[in-house]
Amino acid sequence: MIHFPLIKRLTVRDFGLYPGKDNSNIFELKLGHGPWLVLGVNGLGKSTLLLLMRYLLAGPVKTRNAGFAGERDDLQAVNNKFFAVRVADGAQKASGEIEVRLGDVSLTVERSLANLAIKRATIASPDRSKEITTEDEYRAEITSLAGVSQFEDFVRILDGLAFFLEARQPLIWDGAAQFEMFRALLTPNLSAELRRLEGEIVSADSTARNLSATLYKITQKRDKEAVKKETATDTRARISAIQGEIDALSREELRLVEEIENVETLRIDRRLQLKRSEKELDDATQNYEKLKFEALRQAFAGVKPTEQYVFLKMLSDRICIACNQPADSAAAELQKRSDDCRCVICGNPREYSDNIETISDVMRVRASDAYGTLEAKREELSVANASYVASNNEVYALQQKLSQVRFQGEEKASLIRRLRKNLPADENLALGREEERIAVLRREVVSFREEREKAEREIDELLETLKRATERVREMVENAFNLQAAPFFAEQVRLVYAPRTAKIGQGGRSFEFPAFEVEMTSGATFGQFVRRTPEQVSLSQRDYLDIIFRMTLLEILGNNQSSLIVDGPEGSLDAVFAGRAGNLFAKYSQDSESNILLACNIIEGAFVPNTLSSFAPEDRTSRVINLIEQAAPTQALTDLRPQYLQKVKDILLREPDR
Repeated sequence: MIHFPLIKRLTVRDFGLYPGKDNSNIFELKLGHGPWLVLGVNGLGKSTLLLLMRYLLAGPVKTRNAGFAGERDDLQAVNNKFFAVRVADGAQKASGEIEVRLGDVSLTVERSLANLAIKRATIASPDRSKEITTEDEYRAEITSLAGVSQFEDFVRILDGLAFFLEARQPLIWDGAAQFEMFRALLTPNLSAELRRLEGEIVSADSTARNLSATLYKITQKRDKEAVKKETATDTRARISAIQGEIDALSREELRLVEEIENVETLRIDRRLQLKRSEKELDDATQNYEKLKFEALRQAFAGVKPTEQYVFLKMLSDRICIACNQPADSAAAELQKRSDDCRCVICGNPREYSDNIETISDVMRVRASDAYGTLEAKREELSVANASYVASNNEVYALQQKLSQVRFQGEEKASLIRRLRKNLPADENLALGREEERIAVLRREVVSFREEREKAEREIDELLETLKRATERVREMVENAFNLQAAPFFAEQVRLVYAPRTAKIGQGGRSFEFPAFEVEMTSGATFGQFVRRTPEQVSLSQRDYLDIIFRMTLLEILGNNQSSLIVDGPEGSLDAVFAGRAGNLFAKYSQDSESNILLACNIIEGAFVPNTLSSFAPEDRTSRVINLIEQAAPTQALTDLRPQYLQKVKDILLREPDR
């Protein structure tokens, strides 16, 4: 089980940016479940406070940008003086301590803010306690506690799910980021192997392409040298001609390899279409069967359930349960009576009493439409299956042709070796060295391509496991997202499971990766224009779709025990949607142990009151970390402190919008 970090406490000591209450040099906040607010003005350190929590948990590292990165390290170092440069004394004595829960285990970690080095960390659970003093040991322990296989996966969870900070890392809009997140969360036991194979594919593909480029240059150079030889004998002429044929066969081989890769990609696409057609046919069949059942339920209205069972059994199985013999004609007659709106028992026209429903014309139209849809989906499935079979046959035919071309090339190379024995020894030696170099390069190209293909076969099996794991939670994720998004957006919004197809290297085959995307129906244009990309939505819509997607994954996969940290959630909202955003955050974690921490400016409107609407006005102050009182003041705050304090008081006393 994956355990997301649930932040319980943060303590900062001797850090000039946060002198704390009454200049005690101790800044502390304790978080329970539900929403919490960090309030302040520009320059007071709201964003820095959230980053402090993130770096206390992960240390001075970040993950590379999402995408297929080859064999490069996933973790990248960041400036470990990030907090030291923000204060005059270089944070020499400053430290930060954070306490989080992961499942039933409590983890406390303290770091120096001068260089983010770990000072100590402790683990406490019902069955053990442990103290940690080194970074390597800490990384191993927190990786195990989170339930992931690699420390970089834990960092990816922090940046991709738990922390939505000023430098936004999109998730709902980035299919590659979703793949890496699902790999870490849904198949943690396979995550490292998937990453290793990905690196092998990218590396082997890159090496094969570089060798092919080198091989092309050497071949061109050899051909130019061959042209300069004006005194070529018949033997040289024959060797040159045969070499030209070999070169042509090599080019044909490369062309066939590329064509096979393209057809393989097409076959994968048609396989995906076949699966979709099978799913759509299944949906259409279920819809039609549902309408048939509704029609039969109405036809048998008034008949006792035990008696209904006899007739329904005959209609469905075409077997008489009395004599256990085939009853096709009897079943057909019952169906015809039902279709003709006659009593299925005696065949007389039905006379309906007030408390019995009739089969309406609308029901007949719906049934007819459903049957038409069913037949259409059957035809689509047949076409998709035929296309997929055709692609299989095309791949096989191309592979056969490739084998023939390679065989012909070997035969001609053998002939050249026999002819070369008739050349002078020195020329034979020079040509032999050049040909040997070309042959070695060709073997290396083939070898690296075989390595890539082997890794591709292995990763394909692992990706199938990941896709099945994603599909098991697909419906829960879609429903939870749609439920949270509906009250916030004015447009119709829904999350759909839409696997993406991509190549891992520049060459090779394509793969299907699990992914979700958002469909938003615009009300600003005529008809129903569906927006699916970040460029088609506003900044606030882009951010809140991503926030809701993170909320959904934390809720579905986090066992209702997680923290969500959001920086500047009010920034791009207008007056109406500020209230809706407050309602969204107030509802999140309402019935769970999770919490959400929002850092925002002191703003008018319904955002803050609605976020804290579950609390009485006199209790709201306890949900607020007021940096006006605990952070080092800016010049604006020094001059305007009374006005700001009064604004905070007014905002917290304001009634929320309903």
